[in-house]
Amino acid sequence: MTISDSASGCLKTLSARLKTMTRKFRFSPRRRYYCAMMCATVMVLLVVAVIGYLLTGVYYCFDVLIEWKVSKICNQYYSNEITGYMCPELCAGDTISEFQCPYRNQAVLYPANPNRFLARKAQQYVVLKHAVPDVNYEQLSWIDSHRHEEHFPTETEYVGIVRRYIALRYDLQLPFDKLNSLLKLKNKNNHVLFHASMRNSWNLIQNNEYLLSRLYEEKEIFPQVIGTCGDLFLTELLETVEFDERRYHFTNHIDLSKWRYHIKVAVLILDYLEEMAQNRFQMCSVLLAGFGISDSRMKYHDLRYITTEASIDRKLSDGRWCESDADCAYYDCRSRCNTTLRQCTNRLLNNNLQIVCEKIFRGTASAPGILVTEKSPNRLLRILERCAKPVSKADIDSQRPWGASKMLKKQLYNELTSIYEQLASSIYS
Repeated sequence: MTISDSASGCLKTLSARLKTMTRKFRFSPRRRYYCAMMCATVMVLLVVAVIGYLLTGVYYCFDVLIEWKVSKICNQYYSNEITGYMCPELCAGDTISEFQCPYRNQAVLYPANPNRFLARKAQQYVVLKHAVPDVNYEQLSWIDSHRHEEHFPTETEYVGIVRRYIALRYDLQLPFDKLNSLLKLKNKNNHVLFHASMRNSWNLIQNNEYLLSRLYEEKEIFPQVIGTCGDLFLTELLETVEFDERRYHFTNHIDLSKWRYHIKVAVLILDYLEEMAQNRFQMCSVLLAGFGISDSRMKYHDLRYITTEASIDRKLSDGRWCESDADCAYYDCRSRCNTTLRQCTNRLLNNNLQIVCEKIFRGTASAPGILVTEKSPNRLLRILERCAKPVSKADIDSQRPWGASKMLKKQLYNELTSIYEQLASSIYS
């Protein structure tokens, strides 16, 4: 037998097998029609989802994608590419399980952000957040152009890098014992695992949510970090505050107990703003659903747009081109455009209290805030209006000309506590 005869025989065998497979998958005209319609429907939905994401920034979350992401991270853990104290529990599949998209009432917290989801740990749900490097990410290692080897800083050099990074970004000087507690580097006797631990640590350090939660964990003003695995970190899931949605319709009655709850939450939010002020933090994107309760303390879920006042001052006055004041704003944080230079040269002009009064307490005509109901006394409504749009010298903050003053905050606080006490006596009398 020649080589050509052998090749010819192989081709005939292959051709016969292809014909057999074709006969097996041959559909009737009706089946082909249904198959074509199904494929077309899937393609249309996929195109709509992509276009919707590009135009609106809405991210469509699917549980199966979350499972795939966790599986990928665990494969990296098993191949020694990443480290973390939570990796054994995360990848075992029994302690941490039931990975899923955020609840419907929490979906507004995570617009266009596929890097956070829920999971069950023991008997409670937790939040998993993925510290994916963004455009501002700084590389820790470097490649030797001659030997093409990856080089990392020493542990001492790395601690110094992190210390300078935090000082520049948050204007905060950390002692070295606090830094060592923050970093928690592992496997110092194994260069491969130690470098992986250093890389993971650096990715987490550059994530604002992780770093704020860790730096201020003793103050209990941000969600508590439970553990990490690679670029993933787990935080507590706050108890969502519930409100009476019928408050949007003034003809409907709101129960006294629900109105009292609105007042209580507003007081807790004011207490939270006081803690923000004491630590000189600025909230630049405030949503009602962003607030949650942990052990009777108010906290805020999403820390992506919370930063120090010094940091937001630098951001707003960076000299970028502007045509109007809106060009110099960063979400709810506002500034003024220098119309002469056509540049953003002014620092932050409003403050947390003004933002919360405008967006959460007072609201708008179409979507009233939590303190605007048919039971709201006129005195409270007048204070809310002054707080959302401070005009008089007594109402304007001394440091922020578009912000609400401490005196106005005290008036609002006293008014709310007075209403709360009156409601308590009427309910239980």
